[in-house]
Amino acid sequence: MDAVLDLLTLLVFAAVILAVLAARSLSSRNQRDKATVRHLEKLKGELDGQAHATTSQVSLDGILRDMQQAPFADLPVIGPRIARLWLGLSVLGWRESLLMRVALTGLLSLMGGVLLGRETPFPVLASLLLSLLFFSVLATLGYRSGLAKHLNELKQSLPEAIDAITRTARAGVPVSNAFALVAPNLAGPLAIEFALIDNWLRIGVPLRQAMQDSAQRIPLNEYRFFAVILIINQEAGGRLGETLDRLSATLRDRHELQLKIQAKTSEARASAKIVASLVPLALGYMYLNSPRDFHFLLGDPTGNSVLFYAFGSVALGLMLTHFMVRRVS
Repeated sequence: MDAVLDLLTLLVFAAVILAVLAARSLSSRNQRDKATVRHLEKLKGELDGQAHATTSQVSLDGILRDMQQAPFADLPVIGPRIARLWLGLSVLGWRESLLMRVALTGLLSLMGGVLLGRETPFPVLASLLLSLLFFSVLATLGYRSGLAKHLNELKQSLPEAIDAITRTARAGVPVSNAFALVAPNLAGPLAIEFALIDNWLRIGVPLRQAMQDSAQRIPLNEYRFFAVILIINQEAGGRLGETLDRLSATLRDRHELQLKIQAKTSEARASAKIVASLVPLALGYMYLNSPRDFHFLLGDPTGNSVLFYAFGSVALGLMLTHFMVRRVS
């Protein structure tokens, strides 16, 4: 029976590896095809003089449609959260590859759940529960990692966008019209956000409401400073160009300080990653080279106590390291 389970585990592991390789190959080929299509559309748009406007409008229409067609958005409690998650997936560009991501995450979770759950007294129930737990953890970590990368790109391109808004304001262009001029000339996700703001302004939404909604979609303190400055200037007046210049300089200084902090805390963060990988690596080594000890950890009460102690001590160490890094930053 153990030999059959080992063979089944090996087959599942091989299927996951083949699925990942096939998905990566398909994804890279799709990306090349999409890049070729975008390049051809850009060349065609340049011939017509409307390349940037067309690209921004297509992306903008897609986001507006996703905001209106979020599934289960009418539910009383979890509806707003689902709508926010749906919009986040659309902004990240994961809607097209969502099924592939879910399938790969499910295969990895199933493999981990079967590997650990089959050693427990209730293998079927434990495998199912562990698979659901692994799927939730992997999906949450993947979404937060993608969102953090997206926000980091926004943070890096924000000073350039503020400089563009400053130049248009000094040229005498109203703020309500500046987004339409700046959005086609920006690169990255901030161009789509500015195009979305311009769309709301065109249909009559006040600047205050448009910037407040935009600040909710982009949970960055730096972007909220920018939104507050535009709202105050629109309602109370003032020298917008000088204020935005100071904000842009402050954001660049904050970015340099953040890079210094990352350099100072690199050793602690590397130590935390090493400590976090010790337990799964040790369990994997025991599973391959010492199956009896691995079965003891999962199937014996004393082994369960040792395993819980190891997980608890590692979690406590990671928590202390996190607090230490937060104090420095």
